[in-house]
Amino acid sequence: MGLDNQEGQVKVTGRPAAPARAGARAKRPDGYDVLIVDAAYKQSLASVRSLGRAGLRVVLGESFAEHDPSSPVPAFRSRYSARNIVLPNYAEDAAVFGAAVVDFVREHPTRVALPTGDGAIAALAPRRRELADLGCVLALPPDSALETANDKDRTLDVARKLGIEQPRSMRIDNLSDLPAVLAEFEFPFVLKPTISWTGESPTRLVPVDVTDRDEVLAATQRFLAGGASVLAQEWAPGRREGVTLFLVDGDVMANCGHVAYRTSPQLGGASVMRESIAAPPDIYDPAVRLATTIGMQGVCEVEFRRDAAGRPLLMEINPRLAGTIENAVHSGVDFPLLIWQWASGLPVDRVRGHRIGVRTRWLHGDLRWLRDNQRRAGRPDSVSRARGLGLFGAEFFRTRHYDGFDRHDLKPVIAEWRNTAAAVRKPQGGQSALGEEAIMGKRV
Repeated sequence: MGLDNQEGQVKVTGRPAAPARAGARAKRPDGYDVLIVDAAYKQSLASVRSLGRAGLRVVLGESFAEHDPSSPVPAFRSRYSARNIVLPNYAEDAAVFGAAVVDFVREHPTRVALPTGDGAIAALAPRRRELADLGCVLALPPDSALETANDKDRTLDVARKLGIEQPRSMRIDNLSDLPAVLAEFEFPFVLKPTISWTGESPTRLVPVDVTDRDEVLAATQRFLAGGASVLAQEWAPGRREGVTLFLVDGDVMANCGHVAYRTSPQLGGASVMRESIAAPPDIYDPAVRLATTIGMQGVCEVEFRRDAAGRPLLMEINPRLAGTIENAVHSGVDFPLLIWQWASGLPVDRVRGHRIGVRTRWLHGDLRWLRDNQRRAGRPDSVSRARGLGLFGAEFFRTRHYDGFDRHDLKPVIAEWRNTAAAVRKPQGGQSALGEEAIMGKRV
């Protein structure tokens, strides 16, 4: 299976698909149960394994909008992928990307489409009706919930009305707002975009810590140029805790708490080392109130950070599968399968508990954390170089679950190791023959 299961090259242009390439396997029924977009994200690999093990026919798509097209896509190597496709770059043209997904579903009837990244979600949400007309459910919360959850300022406004504690914040809409911000906050503090994916920046915008006026000016200019307003927030130095929820009509069908020990980037990035916990009431209760008030349906992750006094402060709500999902699956909560049940109209299994103390590690990301920590000594969320090395090394004796590793599906982790080795060697460039089929409305 894996890369050997390709069914030929297809060009989606509104015309009939091109014939299968010579030597392709015998044609099988042309429909699929699930299309997972953003195959290069780790949550997509966890999802294709979960759904494939459940006997579903899954197709994976990747647009290489945020990932290097010369690097292997680990999920494309999975034995559970029935087909791999390359989609147009949504950062270059979201409309062409969305049209390509609709064309694929029209040619290959698919029951559920599951985007796992912010950019693909923004591009596909306007296509919800078109996909529904083709019998395909876009596995996302309602548009109103997406609009609130994807805007940190709007999320905090809802939380403020609910009495949920949050960091002291000020909004920056232009550079003339900076003097008031500098007068209000002591260094270090945090700058974050109100919207992570604007469509105007070629990459997702991520929070940064700032330690002087020059850094404030540079970060603000970068965010504003990327099409986002900016939030200045006090820095909370405590541990990062979160809870992933699965909601159906306001009812919590499943949840899994976690603590993120390390993230990359260090401030507000993807968790690279985390552990499952029973979500404390002081984050679980406000998380449920926030998610239900916004109108979330399906899966979402609500993140908090504790301040120096131990109070949990709301950071954000992610209305999608997040990078912590593999920790939840190892802990006994199969969120991808719940998404399938919900989106396809089946009864959703209620999960009444999960294992706690399950540690999972993303080794590629942890190596990146180690590199960045060595460069950031003395800055927020960093530790000394010696302690960083100690934490990294000691984890090999504490953690037995690694993101991407499955002894029954080894090709993806081998591809991940190759990516890691290439990153360490810092290659100068060059293209690799991916061998995946291309679905193009323009150059990929």
